[in-house]
Amino acid sequence: MLTKVLSRACSGLSRRVLPQSAALPGMSMAKRFSSGSNSGNSYTELTDYAGIPISYLVQYDHPYYEPGLSQDTHVMPRSEFGVPAHIPPELADEIVHTVHVPPQYYPWLKKLGDDTPALKPFTDKLIEGTMTFEDYEEMYYKFAKPLKVHRKLIPIPYRTPEEQLKSDEVYWEGAWHSFRQRVLGDYHAQIGFRDYLIAMSLGVFYAWLWIDAHRQYRIDMKLYYLEAPEHKINWVKPRGDL
Repeated sequence: MLTKVLSRACSGLSRRVLPQSAALPGMSMAKRFSSGSNSGNSYTELTDYAGIPISYLVQYDHPYYEPGLSQDTHVMPRSEFGVPAHIPPELADEIVHTVHVPPQYYPWLKKLGDDTPALKPFTDKLIEGTMTFEDYEEMYYKFAKPLKVHRKLIPIPYRTPEEQLKSDEVYWEGAWHSFRQRVLGDYHAQIGFRDYLIAMSLGVFYAWLWIDAHRQYRIDMKLYYLEAPEHKINWVKPRGDL
């Protein structure tokens, strides 16, 4: 009889539906959480059943696992030719590294080689795709010309006759400012070196005091336990062979 009453009561509770306006703890929080979410009605179920936990716990199969660290975004180390560093040098040295030129430059390279016979071997290698880095260095240093600067042809700003008469004064002021800068640099270098020596000396001195205090403490404790048997703590009784 009791089991029938309990079963009826439980079935009645299971069929009971909570009204939307029921003032239950957590109901308003769930409604606010669902209305403020960016995913639309993904949390509408929380408004019907109060007590469903909103927070969750993620566990992994081994401790101290960081999901962010699993995303390896490091750059693979490579050699000067772009070969990955995990390839051994014995194998990487066998790879012939050549200079690549897009095909649209081939007609211009062919015309350049025809116009300049000395450049034709290198342009042919570029077209064939067999120019190595050593060939490129040879071509560069053989045909590169240094830039010649004609400083006398560089125009200078216009100056009035009064300004031209003050040229010596301006040069002297420039030399004076340069001298002051050198003196200031030497002064800052000496000040910095002096502060560094003082700081290191003080650090070594106080470190020595700390170490000496530890050393004296160990000596005192050794004397305490050896020379004061009436004050020994947790004293081990001698076995007779000590």
